Amino acid sequence: MTDSKKTPCVPIADRPLLGVDEVEALTGVPAKIIRANVRNGLLKACMAGSTTMRIRRADLDAWLDALPAWHA
Repeated sequence: MTDSKKTPCVPIADRPLLGVDEVEALTGVPAKIIRANVRNGLLKACMAGSTTMRIRRADLDAWLDALPAWHA
């Protein structure tokens, strides 16, 4: 018997919009750093409703590309 109400599972890497926890899981960057970068305008985010923050995958990729390189 199949459950017709089951939500399809889409891998994080294939989602166009990500929650902060998903960005943390995908990048390894702590959620508080992600939120701070959103607050400071360094990482673009959009609101889905009044409290749900979502980050577009394209904006995440641009933010990651703009991070400074570490040199030893």
